[in-house]
Amino acid sequence: MSRTGVLPKQMLQELRATGYIDGVLPRYLNPASIDLPLADEAYRLESIFLPLPGERVRGLLPLVGATPHNFNNPLEVNVPYLVRIAGTWRLPSTVYGYANPKSSTGRNGFFCRIVADKVDMYEALVGPGWSGEMWVLARPDYFPILVAPELAVSQMRFFDGKSFLDDLHVELAITQTGLLFDEEGRKLSLQETRRHADSFLLTLHVGEMMGWECRGTRKILNLNKNDFYEPDDFFKPLSTSGKKYFLRKGGFYILTTRERVMVPPTLSAELRAIDPRLGEFRSHAAGYIDPGWGYGRSGEERGRPITLEVIPQEDMLVRDGQTIARIRYEYMKEAPETLYDAAVSNYTDQRAARLSKHFKK
Repeated sequence: MSRTGVLPKQMLQELRATGYIDGVLPRYLNPASIDLPLADEAYRLESIFLPLPGERVRGLLPLVGATPHNFNNPLEVNVPYLVRIAGTWRLPSTVYGYANPKSSTGRNGFFCRIVADKVDMYEALVGPGWSGEMWVLARPDYFPILVAPELAVSQMRFFDGKSFLDDLHVELAITQTGLLFDEEGRKLSLQETRRHADSFLLTLHVGEMMGWECRGTRKILNLNKNDFYEPDDFFKPLSTSGKKYFLRKGGFYILTTRERVMVPPTLSAELRAIDPRLGEFRSHAAGYIDPGWGYGRSGEERGRPITLEVIPQEDMLVRDGQTIARIRYEYMKEAPETLYDAAVSNYTDQRAARLSKHFKK
């Protein structure tokens, strides 16, 4: 039986080769997603918005007070902007898409969401046979950010049908390769994990070198400069000798899971919004995890912790081992030709809470 699920890199290349995706270079293809490069058209807005079904984004610009933005100027803190996505996009009748901010976007408190022609929800392309323009709604929340055409701040995954792991296939995946590991790299059995609906629950590491807190600054961060900025200019390191820490309401924290996460080659994974019954906070900004994360080149790795972007909605005491996030696995349509850990990445050696690639290590 043919499996449905997330389209791998080789099938994304087929969408390019057959003209469904045009004007996007191969370098934007990832193992199971495609980066969305910015075009040279941007606007400063008075507010965010969503199209109604059938409406085009471009036709709504007067409603939100759109004024042209010059890319030589940084994006202002707490101001929404709209930037067009480059390329020409249409989908086969059986394919739909969901977007996420890229890891390096979320780790800088840069809140980005895709809005698309005729789609009345964020981060989605739904058909059948969707076609039109995509744009990114972008808002720096903690310091000014400079972007430029060809930069990608979001990525899109394409599906030909949902294929979440049922209980049997969860147990088979754990037995075969493992999905979650403890801090020492020991594979967790099914009985040692906690699940909520279709997701695994992940817990927070609180202790020495537990992460970073954003200072808030007027310094400008240029997203085209990698390994360039001093961390202390934007963030302060967090550490505690105990197993508890106070997070302040509205703060922005780079933290990490205790669990080490593996995504085997035939699966992909996504961090999902936390249930409000577990607390009023946002636990992540990006959320998508490619096949091969924490797997190594041939299965030799024992998972890798997940960096989280935590924004509390109230003053919050957190303790080591507290539930902080949930992760959902689903099948790939087929294994990608290149796995995450076999490609060049800024986060393959991530063993603790890691700032974005723009900061010196």
